[in-house]
Amino acid sequence: MATSTASSSPHIPSPQSTLVCPRCCNSPANLIHDFSSDDLICGDCNTSISERLGSPQAEWRRRHQLLSDSRLVLSSTKYTAHIPTKPEHTDDSSSNSDGSDKPSVCLNRAMRSRSSRAVIQRQERNMMRAFSEITSMCATMDLPSTVTPVARDLYQRVEEGNLHRGKNIDAIIATCIFLACRQKSVPRTFKEICAFTRVPRKDIGRTFKFLKEKLGADAGSMSSDDLMARFCANLSLLSTAQECAVLLNKAARQRDTLAGKSPVSIAGACIYMASHLVGQPRDVRVISHVAGVSEATIKNSYKILYADRRNLILPQMLQVDPMASLENLPPL
Repeated sequence: MATSTASSSPHIPSPQSTLVCPRCCNSPANLIHDFSSDDLICGDCNTSISERLGSPQAEWRRRHQLLSDSRLVLSSTKYTAHIPTKPEHTDDSSSNSDGSDKPSVCLNRAMRSRSSRAVIQRQERNMMRAFSEITSMCATMDLPSTVTPVARDLYQRVEEGNLHRGKNIDAIIATCIFLACRQKSVPRTFKEICAFTRVPRKDIGRTFKFLKEKLGADAGSMSSDDLMARFCANLSLLSTAQECAVLLNKAARQRDTLAGKSPVSIAGACIYMASHLVGQPRDVRVISHVAGVSEATIKNSYKILYADRRNLILPQMLQVDPMASLENLPPL
């Protein structure tokens, strides 16, 4: 009775009996309900079946998960809003997004500008100091006014070409004055420049060769004729003695009597001989001091002139001054 009742009651299939595992294809599938993930898992192959059960517990867990995710997103947005979207450079925090370090570039540019201004100011200061010294030295040496601007221009070329590095500034100034005097046909000897500038002659000579090569400046030429007028004026000789000395120098040059001698030595010897010839004798020591050469140098040159006096002293020299006579010449 009981058996017939049980067999006659209708069978209601469970959801598990209607599902088939897609992997192992067992029917009915041996399904296990995982409440933590609200999913059905095959007990034979551990495959998750993606159909969800609509239980209240699963719905509550889904809502709780969504709420937690939204709170996490809001909190992360609040505290990370200042973070830039592009990655920052790890080598320098002040770098720009395009890879250029703008603060460093600006700083370097400012330092270079400041350094260049300092160099320009130093050059201007050195130039003003040199110009002042050139002006004062030219005035002390009683040089023509045309010499000063030429000497300044030469020094400016030295400064602009940075040729003064490792050189004595006083020697450069003295050399610029020396070159300017030659270019303006008022040459001065090395000893005269040394006496006024107090620079050793060797330093001026080395600097003269260096600047002449680097600047390509016209050093001009100095002859004994250029020195005659100044030496005679410093010796307080009359114009007749000067004229006689110039004629004697011209005759000696034509005959190559003093070939190989320096213009200063030739000028000193000719002035010594002409001063005695016209009766206005000057001591060799005084001439040596004015010309800047030794007494022995003047005497040696005079000996050569005296040996050839018959050919050098022409009748027109004796007509320059009524006191002129060969008997006035001092013997050797």
